[in-house]
Amino acid sequence: MKVVKKVVAVALVLTMVLSLAGCSKKVTDKKTFKAAVEKCDYDDDNVDEYDPDDKDIKKAFRFHEDDIYAYLVIFKDKDDAKDYVDDYYDDAKDDVDDGDFEGSVKKSGLFTKKITINGEFDESDREFYGVMIQDGTTVVWVYTYDNGKSAVKDVNALVKAMGY
Repeated sequence: MKVVKKVVAVALVLTMVLSLAGCSKKVTDKKTFKAAVEKCDYDDDNVDEYDPDDKDIKKAFRFHEDDIYAYLVIFKDKDDAKDYVDDYYDDAKDDVDDGDFEGSVKKSGLFTKKITINGEFDESDREFYGVMIQDGTTVVWVYTYDNGKSAVKDVNALVKAMGY
C-alpha cells in the first residue's frame, strides 16, 4: 500500500511540474512576440523587426502602443545578452547616483536576470516604469513613461504574457 501511495504521489508531482512548465511559454521569435502582444489586447500589427545596428544581435523586434514600449532582442551569444543587461543596470544606477533619476533600480534572479526600474527623471519630471529580463540569449524589455498603478499593471501583464 505504501508503494502505491509513493507511485501515485510521484506521478502527481510529475504531472504538476510538466503542466506548469507548459504554461510558461516564453517569447522567442516574432510570432510568439505578436501572440503575447495580442493576448494583452494590443494590435499585433504594431510589432516590427528592426535592425539595431549591433553585430552581437541576431534578431530584434519592437512594439509600441498606448504608451507601452516592448522589445525582444535575441543575441548571438548568452554572454553578450548578459553584458547588455549588466550595462543597462549600471547606467540606470549611475543615473540614480548622479541625481538624474529619482527612484529605484532593482536587480534580481540567478538564471534569469530581471531589472525593475521605477521612478522619475529629474530634468523632465517624466515618470518611468520598466522591466528588463535576460534569459539565455534573449532579452525582453517592457516599459512606459508612467508609473501609476494602471501603467505598472499593463507593463507587468505584457511581461507575464511574454512568459516571464
